[in-house]
This record gives sequence, structure tokens and C-alpha cells, in this order.
Amino acid sequence: MKEQGHLKSSLSSLIYGFKSLLEPSSFFAFLSIGLILFLLGFIVIFKTLGLGAFLNGGFIFTPSTATIVTGESVFVISFLLVVFSLCTLFYYKLYYLVSRNMKLGSLIKRSLAAFPKFLIATFIQSAVSIIGLIALVIPGIYYGSSLMFFNFFSIYGNSTLHSAFSNSRNMAKDLRIESLFAFVVYIAVLFAFVYLVNGLHLTETYSALAYAFLLSYWAVSCSNTSFNLADKNTTKLTGGSSLYKNVRAGLEGV
Repeated sequence: MKEQGHLKSSLSSLIYGFKSLLEPSSFFAFLSIGLILFLLGFIVIFKTLGLGAFLNGGFIFTPSTATIVTGESVFVISFLLVVFSLCTLFYYKLYYLVSRNMKLGSLIKRSLAAFPKFLIATFIQSAVSIIGLIALVIPGIYYGSSLMFFNFFSIYGNSTLHSAFSNSRNMAKDLRIESLFAFVVYIAVLFAFVYLVNGLHLTETYSALAYAFLLSYWAVSCSNTSFNLADKNTTKLTGGSSLYKNVRAGLEGV
């Protein structure tokens, strides 16, 4: 019975994540990330560095120092904008839905204040997951799932990075089956998206567009699933979460 409860919780959070684009906030985050990845990632970085020439077997392109610096700078900027979009989405769900009188300017201002911790947490979480999966698959899955809630706790309340790290590991320990299941599913979905786009043999531009929006959907959906799991678990500790109820009611009402 206990295992069935874990499975039910995992599936409900996955379903919530996959259909969360029905929320206006999640949809706008998805749209902004998709446009950032396509416009900056493909049009600026890809074209500036002349990567298309290498991939399509065309002429040998030797980028200048200026174009390399430009391409790398745009890569960093696009990465920061993507993470900021997710940070704003998290902050919106954590605080804005509960305090509906907060204006957009205040939301952005508070998101900027929380952004440094969220950025560091996201970077550590991504680095541990990627390095772990490349080096050793099983430990990578274990430690990657243990940090699933790191960025959630980085802006939850007045958490420090140390307390956010500890809270993430403790929650993942309490939700070991759910966190492992969600992590493995989203890794599989990511590989499926890559395989799908490669298998379609699209032109360069359409391939970049497909990658941009599939990856943005993946990022928003994965973030919402981890958020949902974290919120439901904090609900048990705090005796109820009006936030989760509001979000869930909004989805079910669509």
C-alpha cells in the first residue's frame, strides 16, 4: 500500500508537470525560454560561430576573436535569461499566487533578488546530474535526484544555500521513490526529444526551432514536477498549502 502511495504521488506530479503549460505563468515561462534558446542560441551563437559550416560539411569557418567572445557572451546571457525565467516562475508560484496584490514590477524585483541563489543552486544541480550521468550512471541518478529540490528551497522562505542543500537532500530522502522516478522519467524524455528531432531530419532552422521549444517544454515541465513534489511535502509539514490548491484548481478548471 505504501509503494502504491509513492507511485500515485509520483504519477500525479508528473501529470501536473506535463500539463502545466495550461497555466498562464508556466506558458509564458515556456514561451520566453523557447524564444531565448532559438533567437539567441541558434541565430546568434550558431550563426556567429559559423557552426553550420562544420555541421553541414561546408567551407571551413575560422571565427575571429571578436566573434568567439560575442558567441560565448551570448551563450552566458541566454543561460542566465533561461534560469531567470524559471526563477520568476518559481517565485510566482511560491509567493505571488498567495499574495495576489503583488504587481508585476514587484514580482520581477523580488525575483532578481532571489536570482543569485537560484542560479547557483541550478548550476550545482545541473553540473552534478550531468557529470554523474556521464561518469557513473547509477550514482548520477542518485545524486541528481537528491538535488531535485535544491533550487526550490533556494528561494523558499529565507533559506541559505547551505540550508537549501540540506533541505533538498532530506526531502529527496523522504521522497526517494518519487524523486528517483521523476528524475529517470525526465532523463528518458530528454533523450526521446533529442532522438525525435534527429530522426525527423529537419532543415537547420526547423531543427533549431524544434529543439528550442521541446527543451523549453522539458525545462518548465521538469521544474513544475519537482515544485509540485516539494510543495506537497511541505504541505504535510505546514498543515496545508493554499498555493498548491490554487495551482491545482486552476489546472482542473481548464
